[in-house]
Amino acid sequence: MCFACEGVETPQLGISPAMAARARRIEAAMPGRQVTEEAWQVLLGQRGGSLPWPVMQRLMTCLSQAENSLCARLRCDLVDTQTIG
Repeated sequence: MCFACEGVETPQLGISPAMAARARRIEAAMPGRQVTEEAWQVLLGQRGGSLPWPVMQRLMTCLSQAENSLCARLRCDLVDTQTIG
């Protein structure tokens, strides 16, 4: 990762599997060359390494779009208040 992640002694918060899946779908639909599986693994902290700026920029754009997508903001409060059974 970059100096901002490696220079801090606190654990990295990470990206949820749902957010990563949304970002991957967004990235797959984008025009241009797709990033490699290895790049995703580096971003998600599953392997070490560094990423070229154009790859990192593409990944961060996808994460930002995934974070701001409607499905990321939907939640059902009814599930929290009722018991199933």
